[in-house]
Amino acid sequence: MFLSKEDYDELAHIQIVIAGILKRAVLSELEEERERKFYLQNLKNGYALTAPTEKPMKIQLDGVSINSKPRADGRYQGYVIVDGKRKYFYGKTYEAVTEKVQKFLQGGKIPQTKIIDNKRNSPTFGEFLDSWIEIYKKPNLKASSFESLKTMLKPALNAFKDKKIGAISSDEIQKMLVTLSAPRVRDLCLMHLNAIFNKARIKGIVKRNPCEAVEIKKHKSKHVKSLTPEETQTVFDLAEGSPYYLLYRFLVATGLRIGEALALRHSDVDFDKCMVTVSKNVVFVKGTRIEQDTPKTEAGNRIVPVPGPICKELAAVKTELLFPFTYNSAHCALRRIDKKVDFHVTLHVLRHTYATRLEEAGIPPKVKQYLLGHSSLEMTQNTYTDIQAQFVNSLSDRIRKLFE
Repeated sequence: MFLSKEDYDELAHIQIVIAGILKRAVLSELEEERERKFYLQNLKNGYALTAPTEKPMKIQLDGVSINSKPRADGRYQGYVIVDGKRKYFYGKTYEAVTEKVQKFLQGGKIPQTKIIDNKRNSPTFGEFLDSWIEIYKKPNLKASSFESLKTMLKPALNAFKDKKIGAISSDEIQKMLVTLSAPRVRDLCLMHLNAIFNKARIKGIVKRNPCEAVEIKKHKSKHVKSLTPEETQTVFDLAEGSPYYLLYRFLVATGLRIGEALALRHSDVDFDKCMVTVSKNVVFVKGTRIEQDTPKTEAGNRIVPVPGPICKELAAVKTELLFPFTYNSAHCALRRIDKKVDFHVTLHVLRHTYATRLEEAGIPPKVKQYLLGHSSLEMTQNTYTDIQAQFVNSLSDRIRKLFE
């Protein structure tokens, strides 16, 4: 069979086309095999790429980003985060940038999740403290507790006010606390700081609470020694004739807190039954008298018996307030007495003395707890109860006879 020149040319063209198709098929298979190996290798390395058959290949990795829209200059942009820094790539098309990123990853560079620098982006300690106080503390605290909170946090505010809260370390807190000479202030400052950093951690502002690594020796309160009957009488003798004579005798006879006593009015006393109802408290903030419609604790609401002679003297008081004094004036007057005697006496010691007399009289613990307005029996028994040596001596003969 003979072919014409036209047929021969057509057959040659067909052979060229077929050869081209076969060549593209082989190249396609090689390309797909290369992509498949690259895909499997990246899976082995912990990367997550889309399937190799997708065109164009899209990268779905933490720490890798390619913009789907061009920038203002018409170029596409992408980046890979390595060692906390971004490596940028640019191209005329999305596919061109993708290819550059793929080649970069093939070089063994491991992308990282974007790191948020809490130290840089967090608010200052002063800013967070203001927010914490305003939102979480001010609405829930009485005026006296609120002032105490600010006082206890003042050393921390002075040290860290303008420092980013995320940049404050445990060592810095430790060093600040050890400079505080008053153990009670140190304990309360740490307690409040712990609450602040816990709140910041819960809100995602800091990763951890630096207070957890702080080591401060816990303060043990000094034991308050109550007055003996003789010491009590000495105080009364020295106070006689002063405006505070009735107040000091009333505190020893009822065990009321000074704030509870200063809040009392005639309407709070049943003069027929000689009973006083405790339902309020007074505090003084920067010299301003603030009357609170609740006692210091919920258990502070109570009715307390008053000795007859003192009850009659209360009935004779002409002012609406039974004790129209400030805390400072009552404290300073008793302090002048304290300087004249060889024992220690304060307004708190007078309340402590009441608790001791109850113990010596054999009043049941739960009744003592109620009369003192304590929320726990442990506080009544461990903190406010003394057994005077003098009282033990008076009972020594009875104790001996028990075992004879």
